[in-house]
Amino acid sequence: MGVPIALTVECDRPTGRRQEAYDFIRSYIVRHGHSPSIENIRLALGVSKTRAKALVHQLAAVKAIERVPGAQRGISIPGLARELVLEELRREGLIVSAGEPCPQGHLPLIAILAQIPDKSAGEHHDGSECGGAARL
Repeated sequence: MGVPIALTVECDRPTGRRQEAYDFIRSYIVRHGHSPSIENIRLALGVSKTRAKALVHQLAAVKAIERVPGAQRGISIPGLARELVLEELRREGLIVSAGEPCPQGHLPLIAILAQIPDKSAGEHHDGSECGGAARL
């Protein structure tokens, strides 16, 4: 599901325990909708509470995860929500390009008309009936 990430500054390959911790945190968030506790991480990896805290601290230091200081279950993965939404859209059959911005800024603006004037009747319409907002 997730793509392996490089978690160390010294080398490009992920370290075993940190990658395990990252994979567990990611799958836990996906499955439960919130982050795991340090105790959940400790039990899943079979490490001490001190080691689990150290792994979370190391992941935060390399920006693989983000933490809310002092918050319980305050771990998040940057970009995970977007990644999950894109996966779901693709699963539904939509073609989505994650690298390009949405085109809303490039769509043409369409005038909203309360009434389309009748040119054949020879009437001159100045837009006053529509609050003057729509002039063509």
